Amino acid sequence: MQTPSEFLRSHSQTQFLSRLLFIVGTLFILLNITCIPAYAASDIKEVDRQNSEAAITTKPENLVEYAAQKIDTLKEEGVTVSAVAAEVISPLEKKAVQQAGVLQGDSGLTGDYNESYYTLDKLNAGLPPLSEPPNLSTPLATLEFFQSAVMKQQYDLAAYALNMNLIDDESQSSQAMDLVKQLDFLLVEKHLYVFDKLPDRPDGLIEPPLGSTSSIQGVPRRSIQLGYIDYRERRVPLHLERVRIGDGAPFWVFSAQTVANIDKLYEQYHPAKFERYLPSWTKLKIFNIAIWEFLALLIFFSFTMGIGWLLSTAAGKLLNWYVMDKEGNRLGTLHHNGVEDLVNKLTVPLTFTLSFSSVYSLVSGGFPYLDALASSTRPIIWVALVFSAMWLGIRVINFFANRYKDLQIENLSEENFDKSRSRRTYMSIFRRVFIFVMILGGIWIGLSEFTNIDGLGKTLLTSAGIAGAVLGIAAQPILGNIIAGMQVAITQPVRIGDTVMMEGEWSTIEDLGYTYAVLKTWDERRLIVPMRHFVTEIVENWSHTESHQITVIYLYVDYGADIDAIRQKYIELVKENALWDGETEPEMFTVSVSETTIKLRCSQAANSPIDAWMLECAVREQMLGYLYEKQKAYLPAERLIVKVGDSS
Repeated sequence: MQTPSEFLRSHSQTQFLSRLLFIVGTLFILLNITCIPAYAASDIKEVDRQNSEAAITTKPENLVEYAAQKIDTLKEEGVTVSAVAAEVISPLEKKAVQQAGVLQGDSGLTGDYNESYYTLDKLNAGLPPLSEPPNLSTPLATLEFFQSAVMKQQYDLAAYALNMNLIDDESQSSQAMDLVKQLDFLLVEKHLYVFDKLPDRPDGLIEPPLGSTSSIQGVPRRSIQLGYIDYRERRVPLHLERVRIGDGAPFWVFSAQTVANIDKLYEQYHPAKFERYLPSWTKLKIFNIAIWEFLALLIFFSFTMGIGWLLSTAAGKLLNWYVMDKEGNRLGTLHHNGVEDLVNKLTVPLTFTLSFSSVYSLVSGGFPYLDALASSTRPIIWVALVFSAMWLGIRVINFFANRYKDLQIENLSEENFDKSRSRRTYMSIFRRVFIFVMILGGIWIGLSEFTNIDGLGKTLLTSAGIAGAVLGIAAQPILGNIIAGMQVAITQPVRIGDTVMMEGEWSTIEDLGYTYAVLKTWDERRLIVPMRHFVTEIVENWSHTESHQITVIYLYVDYGADIDAIRQKYIELVKENALWDGETEPEMFTVSVSETTIKLRCSQAANSPIDAWMLECAVREQMLGYLYEKQKAYLPAERLIVKVGDSS
């Protein structure tokens, strides 16, 4: 007789088993719906017959019994769960899993974390065990052991300083010697036998000097970076790591990822096969670059420049054919002039840019089937490439500026003189601004290549901060003028061609530069004015709103002069002059008198300031002649009254 507690326990177990069978049955129903029902290893017809018989003899009453029958059927047919999963999983997914396994390898990590070392369950299982373990207790000892074994040509022994867990166990023994030789070549080539920088302590700790604040000094480490090696557009670090296998003492080896990168790095930097046939003097190195590499670069650069010269010569021939008519005369249309200007401006800088691009690809290993050559010269080639690209960019900017000038400025009529001055100002300022920005960007891009050099990046940042503060103070006037120039280009208080009065001088704006403007006076002198003057000072601009100008002439006559006759003569002379605008009536007013003279104000108008000035001078001269001829007795003069006394 069961107790109530036993009954409840058995009942709960029964419910649990029922639910489990329900879940399993649901799973296999879904598998039957989505997969091809071909799990039998024997004849398909036999399986169908057995299933039909089973269905006839024992018809399931519910879903759980149906799932149980399916499980029994699969067991009888010998189908395993892994076989079912193999058909469910996509072949693409299986391939991705396999590739990920090859990439990650069996690193041997146990998953346990320790801040002092990496815990492994195996290391270099494919290498034969040594009777006596090597001295790898400290980073310095590991590097010394590796170099000593290589110097003695015991490459198989030096392999025990490598973590080859990412390589298959069967391949470790065959690849070990090659990896050691390649790693030694890279360490020698890149000067990474840095014995002076490695600590000789098992914990990798660098004892800090008194007062040091370095983040790596006084802290135990389990990974130490020897340096970087550039690989195409990347920087690959080389590390020593501290590992521990089981309960053994920790020791230092080259990291597994460093060992995995040796092949690719050596592929870029390995010596060329033909070097063995070169004379010994060509293998001498200058700045860590062999003489034959310098010669190869020079020959390759000359070859690319020769190709560029041939292309430019062919372009010149085609240009001459294009701009000549049938009679051999040069065509002078805007279109032909634009094509000629384009070819003349872009040929030389484009040739240098393409040539330096090819050389840069050569030293970076960018050409297929060609190894990188003289990689140490890459920063210099990069700077040359950037400057040639800047040269090409400046030529392009000047070309489009000249085309804009020809199409949008030179074609304007005299009636659109105001629009012409505005466009000239925009073109002059913004062409210089674009060139200035391009030069700054080119310098920045050129220096970016040097930031990959150890220590130089921090030096550049520190120097830039200090230099920025110093230049910000010292170059304040220059920067102020540059910003004022941009403000003048946008707001246009003055424009190229405007007539202004500057320091009492009648002048015309001839050019607007980065930091100063060039003003041309009426007597062909030039005034150099800082751009800030046009923003901070009062400027008398005679043609800011429109070019129409009214000028004034002042005449002084005696009290006895005939004012009406003088007015009529003045109006007659103005209207007869070709510089008069033809619309504004000339006027003359008596504006003031003094004890001895009458002051006459005469105003006349012209279509431009220069015409108005010339009209003013011409009419003034003619009026003086008229006054002397017709009213000479009434020119201003001092009068003395002499009274003769009585003789009696």
